Amino acid sequence: MKQLLFILFFPSLLFAQTDSTDIIVQNIMKQQKIVGLSLAVIKKGVPIVNKGYGLANVELNVAANNETVFRLGSVSKQFFTTAILKLQEEGKLSINDSVHKFFPDAPETWRPILVKNLMSHTSGLKRESPAYDNFKMISDLDIIKATYPLALDFKTGEKYQYCNLAYYMLAQIITKVSGQSWDKYIHEKLFVPAGMNNSYLTDFYQVIPNRASGYMHKKDTLLNATAMFAIRPSGGFLSTSTDMIKWENVIAEKKIILKKEDWDMLWTPFIKTSANENSKSYYGFGWIIDEFNGHKTIAHGGSNVGFRSYYTRFVNDGLSIIVLTNTDEANPVAIVNALANYYLRK
Repeated sequence: MKQLLFILFFPSLLFAQTDSTDIIVQNIMKQQKIVGLSLAVIKKGVPIVNKGYGLANVELNVAANNETVFRLGSVSKQFFTTAILKLQEEGKLSINDSVHKFFPDAPETWRPILVKNLMSHTSGLKRESPAYDNFKMISDLDIIKATYPLALDFKTGEKYQYCNLAYYMLAQIITKVSGQSWDKYIHEKLFVPAGMNNSYLTDFYQVIPNRASGYMHKKDTLLNATAMFAIRPSGGFLSTSTDMIKWENVIAEKKIILKKEDWDMLWTPFIKTSANENSKSYYGFGWIIDEFNGHKTIAHGGSNVGFRSYYTRFVNDGLSIIVLTNTDEANPVAIVNALANYYLRK
């Protein structure tokens, strides 16, 4: 109703914003050779833009729209950290538990690693397991165990180092303590309450309506991006701009799925992401906390072969921007920043 009233009473403003947004997005798409994207802009709880640009599938000449399904990449990480806090609320784990509780055969050097260290990229583990292969189906547990013989890169909790392996471990923890596969638990406890009907596990064998094809360029030649057959918990979901608006509404309202204090915990700064003393960038639990031209942001990007995404919340301005693309060379941060400059002036 709020969105309908806004459109009825301020139609000229809405269309002016849309026209300016189109110009910004289309110019950057041309510069970056982006094949297709979906964009959502939410201002004070109202979706003022939710549309597609370009093509979801070049071969079939299918236009991208707000129901096109894109790979999210590491934007998915927030779903895992939310699920972990949900399990903590259910009394099934604590983020202060040692990983040895869930992986009793892990090396003794892993004993100081707590669940919250996995969530915040402060475990000291290798970024990737030596067993991981984009083009092979390998169990999560085998990928984790392949890292057992390797030394930690640094003392647990000492610093930040992005770690996809840690999110494999979070996925296994979700499975062990919930009694469900991690994707089913996230679907049931997060997506269903949020009304996200078109968000899926990344599965190349499943027929998913409106799925975008991924693309990449070799010089000036457009190619189909090589499919990744492996399912990575660290970047394991697909979604649409429409569903991500629903997720944004859940986050903004903080009324369902988690208690308010646990939503706030997700984006409480845990560790600086840079040794640079001038940096204002911190990692929370599945989110990066930073500033953009003096405006506080919580954000995360995602990258899979042929797909790039970015989701930024300007928390004190009531503005959120979500960009999902199907092009390997895309830099969605540039689109978010350009649109932020436009909308934050208004």
